[in-house]
Amino acid sequence: MGLGGAPGEWDDYEWFRLEDVPGPEVVRVGPDPLTDALRVLVRDYPVWAGQGATRVLLVDLDNLRAARGRLRARLAVVVELARQADRVTLAGQVGAVERARPWLEEFADRAMVVADGADVADYALLAAAQAVPDPVEVLVVSNDGIFADLAERGDLTVLSPGVDALSDRLHGAASLLVDLAALEAEAAAGLLSPAAGGPPRRPAGAPAG
Repeated sequence: MGLGGAPGEWDDYEWFRLEDVPGPEVVRVGPDPLTDALRVLVRDYPVWAGQGATRVLLVDLDNLRAARGRLRARLAVVVELARQADRVTLAGQVGAVERARPWLEEFADRAMVVADGADVADYALLAAAQAVPDPVEVLVVSNDGIFADLAERGDLTVLSPGVDALSDRLHGAASLLVDLAALEAEAAAGLLSPAAGGPPRRPAGAPAG
């Protein structure tokens, strides 16, 4: 899992078994202001190119890191995007999947448990994308550079769990980069302005700048 702050992409990775992390996310019932605000913000955010291609959402649950208490809000974003997509694949190690399922609503059964190991979830997600015929546009929730080659197939939107740990290669390949941490800050501040239109899209493969 990329933690950020090291000189190179692989240097800042710390490997551990997700199921060994103590304490599952506490499932809270009732309204949550941050979750509701993020849902509204993402609902009209222009993450899809809208050019008739199959919309493919890939979610790396191992990479969807969140401070305790924020996982519900982040997974609300995933659910909102999944409802907009044509194909949805979610994958992660057992601990990540177990923590995510309570907040995945109708997509809970689609969360795929993979074996322990580096990049296992990534390869499962890539295989799912490969099975979708062109034309496609892909939205990937991850920071891992392994997904950069998806830009060769069309528009690639990256929803980064936090750009401090984003792969330079994935950043450069993205048609659109959305920082989930920045969305959280905007929602928390009450700056819900979808009418502003969000950031402009760039052609697939163009430098991220």
